[in-house]
Amino acid sequence: MLSKKQVAVGILFWALIAGAFVTLAGIGDFLESLNAISGWELVQILTAVAVGVVAMGSCLHVISLNIGLGSGWIETIFLNTSVSLAHNLTPFGQAGGAPIGAVILSKRFDGNYEECLAALSIKDIVSFVPSILVFIFGGGYFLLFGETIPNQLRPIFGAFALFVVVVVGSVLAVRQYPEFMLRVLHYLVGGVNRLAGWLPFVPSLDKSEVSERVTNFSDSIADIASDRKTVVVASALATTSFLAQGTLLWLTLGAVDVTIPLPLAIFIVPASLLASGLPLPGGSGGVESVQILMILATTSAASSPTITAVVLSRGLVFWTPIVLGSFTLLGLQLQGTFD
Repeated sequence: MLSKKQVAVGILFWALIAGAFVTLAGIGDFLESLNAISGWELVQILTAVAVGVVAMGSCLHVISLNIGLGSGWIETIFLNTSVSLAHNLTPFGQAGGAPIGAVILSKRFDGNYEECLAALSIKDIVSFVPSILVFIFGGGYFLLFGETIPNQLRPIFGAFALFVVVVVGSVLAVRQYPEFMLRVLHYLVGGVNRLAGWLPFVPSLDKSEVSERVTNFSDSIADIASDRKTVVVASALATTSFLAQGTLLWLTLGAVDVTIPLPLAIFIVPASLLASGLPLPGGSGGVESVQILMILATTSAASSPTITAVVLSRGLVFWTPIVLGSFTLLGLQLQGTFD
């Protein structure tokens, strides 16, 4: 579970990063840009946030139903915000938050830790589908016909392409060589467990228990992946969430009089999320920097309103799961779930 120290450090770190961007934009200009946002524009922005939250929570719900974890749709949406809370407050994004999220789900779902971790892993995998679609249809277009894309920005598109290739290659390897990949997984987890045995105050497991847990995890992954309908529906919901985030960025930019094409805004979101792999809570600082640089490099927009829009959109993406996820965890504690 998340400790109070982790929560405090994550929130403080994001506040410092946001403060640095606000200072860079100019406090007066930042506040002026925010005050210029109309009530109707704010409603549209919050609607995009809500669509993203509901879509990704629904994605987890569809996957969890496949392996019989058993939870209602609304409850799963709120539980997913607690998982996102862990992502935002731990380093390395999903890689850091998934184990904590699996603990949270295992306390509420009708399943063990490995099954919950498998559900989250599949959710993260299908979340790459929007990235693949955006790259194929968006990245290819911008690389071939995007005359506004400067040469110094093209390495970002190249890095994004490489990332997509690695993800697709990994998925194909698991599909084509399941037994080999299972042995690799046993070897990696076993190595981590042996390393834990050498560290003070870090518990390790028996070799047989490690093998059993890895097998349970692998079987759960296989059960979900073998159901084509579940994968397609979950991928569609994940794509909807990413489209909502791209639309959110586009709406916030438009609200401060920065005009960019909607397809470019949608492309920028998954490309910038590569920075969430940095050892920073939720990728704070890295994601915002990439978005700002890509917008400024591809448009003639002024830096101050651009920074304002990015900080606002990323702030909503960052704080929504923190607020909803915190209330969700509080409610679970009051119900005695974590006793």
